[in-house]
Amino acid sequence: MSQCAFTVVFATAMAVIVVGVNEFNCNVVPPALWCESNELATKCGFIPLCEKYIAGTKNQRVRLTLLYESLCGGCQSMITNILYPTVYNRFPDYVDIELVPFGNAKIKNDTIECQHGEEECIINRFESCVIETITGTNAALPYIYCLEKHLQEGTVFEKAVDTCYRTLKIDKAVQNAISICITSGLGDRLQLQAAKRTDEIYPDKHDHVPWLLFNNVSLTKAQIFQNALPSAICLWYKGDKVPQYCHMEGTINSSCKRSDL
Repeated sequence: MSQCAFTVVFATAMAVIVVGVNEFNCNVVPPALWCESNELATKCGFIPLCEKYIAGTKNQRVRLTLLYESLCGGCQSMITNILYPTVYNRFPDYVDIELVPFGNAKIKNDTIECQHGEEECIINRFESCVIETITGTNAALPYIYCLEKHLQEGTVFEKAVDTCYRTLKIDKAVQNAISICITSGLGDRLQLQAAKRTDEIYPDKHDHVPWLLFNNVSLTKAQIFQNALPSAICLWYKGDKVPQYCHMEGTINSSCKRSDL
């Protein structure tokens, strides 16, 4: 090949590369990636939206709201296999977990009818009282986890209640407060609040449980994240200190790092 021909080929190749970069199509960038690169956000004009999002979430816990019912097998699995071990245990300082024990129950003639019968209504009410009584960020979740784990394994409700009281060393005063919550009618009022909370989710209404809201947003398509909550939290948390688990996310699957980085 002559020097002239080589020059033409090289110039053409470089032009193709330059055109390829310049013709990057911002219209096809998934919204979830808009704020993950300053270079990308600048090039595509996402900066105003990203600045607004980051300002609103900077160093704020990711809020997860779980709509569930106590005797639903899928809900039990969500709590015992995902929410407690992979979210609560890995991200204690980065998530705010709201539990709403009502699920697919309905109110008819001022009476709550639960999908899995009267026992589920009793347990839902009990769990509402637990959540009301054991206060603090995510403070009630260990007990709810313990109770749902035993129910999942077939333990009788009353026995599961006492077992979890002992296992978690729940103070007698707290146990008494939970009992008073149930017998005083407060538990029933809390269940009505749970019904209202469930009914008012926005924009999408739930059509099954377990159902998750992310930062108070209810979307059908977002339910796909139920099986990828750690990755979602790593993606959505915007703070000065990255959760330790997120440093390990890239090494979960075997990877080969570039030696020139």
